[in-house]
Amino acid sequence: LAALFFICGGMKMELEGSRLILREMDRFDACDLFEIYCRKDAVAWLSIPVHVTIEETLQGIDDCLMQCAMQNLPPPWVLIEKNNDHLIGTIDLHHRSSLHTMEIGFLLHPDYWRQGYMSEAMEIVLTYGFETLQLHRITALCAVENEASIALLKHFSFQQEGLLPDYTVLSDGKYHDLILFSLMREEWRNQNEDNRCYSGTL
Repeated sequence: LAALFFICGGMKMELEGSRLILREMDRFDACDLFEIYCRKDAVAWLSIPVHVTIEETLQGIDDCLMQCAMQNLPPPWVLIEKNNDHLIGTIDLHHRSSLHTMEIGFLLHPDYWRQGYMSEAMEIVLTYGFETLQLHRITALCAVENEASIALLKHFSFQQEGLLPDYTVLSDGKYHDLILFSLMREEWRNQNEDNRCYSGTL
């Protein structure tokens, strides 16, 4: 289980685990994020097309941060590997459907798949969401074909609530069925702490 530390630097907050630092995304991350968003395999399960230029990535960052500010949501975090200071992915809490419910989303560079990095990031953000933000429920939407993300969510005891047929168009330009998952705070707290060291696909 990754240790969790909250580091406040000015107005920005960082979350720290054993191998990762999660810090707020900003415009200076555009080049590193482009290296992820330009890959077809990385964005296969997102509702955005593959990025062709860094300008697309920069515009996406600006739009995202503006929406967060307007809706009083925490900015997305970028995942920084401690050993080499590389930006390897993103994770965020968004779509506040009530004061006590938010949706989690995540993205990892394919070079870092199957090494447990997203498991560590999930543990950090779930702790922040349930303990600091005092959320009651965290949800996730996942394409039915996205086996790796489904396995990760189930590891953290997310429960399937329903199937949404042809719910959204993903990066391949086709409609896909999505599964709605959710995790309640009490259920998360009741998990066996010693059983969270996930070493699956993400």
